[in-house]
Amino acid sequence: MQNIHFPLLLVYAGSDELLALPDLSALLQFLAQPQLLVYGADTLIDSAGLQWNLDAEHRLSETGRIWSLHELTLLVQRHFFAQDQCCASKIAAADIPALISLVQQDAEANA
Repeated sequence: MQNIHFPLLLVYAGSDELLALPDLSALLQFLAQPQLLVYGADTLIDSAGLQWNLDAEHRLSETGRIWSLHELTLLVQRHFFAQDQCCASKIAAADIPALISLVQQDAEANA
């Protein structure tokens, strides 16, 4: 996990739901949940845009795919649209870490 750039997003396969994980501590806490259901198609995208796979033993491996800010913006817009957020198409950020922060701030506001 030494090459992963925080914050990062967990992308649930087949869902528009995203989970922001701000740091290594949050990732480890998430992975330690006994009821955790993470499937092979679920992925992590770090703040550098690198995509990571997560296996059944919760080991990360880089896929080689790099997401652009534009691609991630569309992903985050779908996340907010799925939550019935107003004006989701206007969501934008200057960079990937700021975009991930929008997801995290929304989760904290709705907790």
